[in-house]
Amino acid sequence: MLKELYHGKISPSEKKPGHADSCIQEWMKLSAEFEKTLTPEQVQMYRDLSDMQSEDAAKDNETLYIQGFKDGALLMMEILGE
Repeated sequence: MLKELYHGKISPSEKKPGHADSCIQEWMKLSAEFEKTLTPEQVQMYRDLSDMQSEDAAKDNETLYIQGFKDGALLMMEILGE
């Protein structure tokens, strides 16, 4: 259930605060400018590294999201147990 919740199958996890859109736009702009300074081989390596970093961050976020729910449940159990 937690993975479905995280991946937006229950409630979209893609909804982020408004500042995220401007950060993404700024990253895209700077990334495009940076790529202009690279050789084609370097551009491919940069994109591969960026993809790997994004995938790793997504996995970490999922793990932390689930752990947060587990910690919250344990806290509730402790509170209600007293």
